[in-house]
Amino acid sequence: MNKACFLSIVLFLSICVSCLSEDYKEERAHDMARIEMQSIDMDSVDRYPVFDNCDEMLTTSDCFYKTLFNVIDQKLRKDYIAIQLEQKDSVYASISVDNKGVIEYDGIFKCARSIDKDRLDSILKDRLADFPVIKSAVKRSIPVSTTYRLPIVFIPVDSLEN
Repeated sequence: MNKACFLSIVLFLSICVSCLSEDYKEERAHDMARIEMQSIDMDSVDRYPVFDNCDEMLTTSDCFYKTLFNVIDQKLRKDYIAIQLEQKDSVYASISVDNKGVIEYDGIFKCARSIDKDRLDSILKDRLADFPVIKSAVKRSIPVSTTYRLPIVFIPVDSLEN
């Protein structure tokens, strides 16, 4: 009886220690993951989105921004935009690229007081549609969504004649 009681106690203690060590391992894994997540810079990407004409091996943003500006410029130059401007002015547009590479115009981020923001936003929504699908940005080998704020400069038609 003494031996059976002793074996039962040893078995019970080993089960308790085993369970505690599993809980400890899980807690330790969560702590390590939390520390790792805090060390990741969420404000930058490892690779910017890539248009077809860009070199995929480059990690700089140059080709992406240059191509995006050209695509937006072509879309806006198709025809005059009918808004009242007294002088050259600009807006900052918010453009997002989702993790599947779909580009969308999100809206005006910043606008001069002299510009009718609602009207211009409506015009830009119509003009800045149907972007090509590209390769999305990558962070730690995972496709991620990104948002960019781009300046768009508007020049009054009268000043083009000079």
